[in-house]
Amino acid sequence: MNAYRVVLKPARAALILFALSVVIAIAVVIGLAHFRTTQEQAIMQTEQQLTDTRDEIRKLTYDLDSINQLAEKYQRLARLGLVGKPDRDAWVENLKNLYRDTRLPPTLRYTLAPAQLMSTQPVPADDPKAYLNNVLFHDLTLELSAIHDVEFLDFMGKLNQEWNAPYRLETCHIAREVAPTSGLQIRCVLQIYSLPEPEKTP
Repeated sequence: MNAYRVVLKPARAALILFALSVVIAIAVVIGLAHFRTTQEQAIMQTEQQLTDTRDEIRKLTYDLDSINQLAEKYQRLARLGLVGKPDRDAWVENLKNLYRDTRLPPTLRYTLAPAQLMSTQPVPADDPKAYLNNVLFHDLTLELSAIHDVEFLDFMGKLNQEWNAPYRLETCHIAREVAPTSGLQIRCVLQIYSLPEPEKTP
């Protein structure tokens, strides 16, 4: 009997140690699996954050590019003379200089009408600053007489090349004078455009 006890006691101890090692191994495996799952979730979360950051950077880059493009367009319009306070005196002076340079007969007469709003929507009559958000147009009427066809075409070509503000030839009436050698009578309306700058808020 004592011999069995001597044999069973170490076997029982070995069995207990084996059970403990199995439990520890299982705990280690479970711990490693949990750690791996946690790490995978952390990696996925980090990847999502990186993706969101890349998307945000891409969006900010696009917004910045859009702002730069709009700024370039604004500067281009400003250089064309569209944006800002309309320099009506400079327009008249430019017209007279262009006409003088073509050496045409001194029969030019012109009228620059007051600025008008160009708006597809009704402008409130009680809003004195309504013009700030709308394009203005200025009708410049030209009247010429005793001018020949080629001279008129040369003048219009020079006007098209050297005029320093956005405009459109709205109407142009041409009639031949009574005497065959006296030339043409011409009445044209140029519509010049401007866009006032918005007022700076304090």
